[in-house]
Amino acid sequence: MSGATKTALLLLGLIAAGFLVSQVILGQLILGGRVNLIKTHQHTGYTTVVVGIVYLIFSLKVIASLPTRSKG
Repeated sequence: MSGATKTALLLLGLIAAGFLVSQVILGQLILGGRVNLIKTHQHTGYTTVVVGIVYLIFSLKVIASLPTRSKG
């Protein structure tokens, strides 16, 4: 795996993790009475799904392209 691919995967993974944490925080704020954050929670939820799916596809593509080990 090239350094650029590894860096891109790490950055995309960190962004996905950041969006997931923000979803939890926004959800807790909404449950605590901050109803004005519902639209923000909805939009970041959509973004979280898109980033997560892109990360999964990219990761699976990299995993599938790794060479297999010889049994010798």
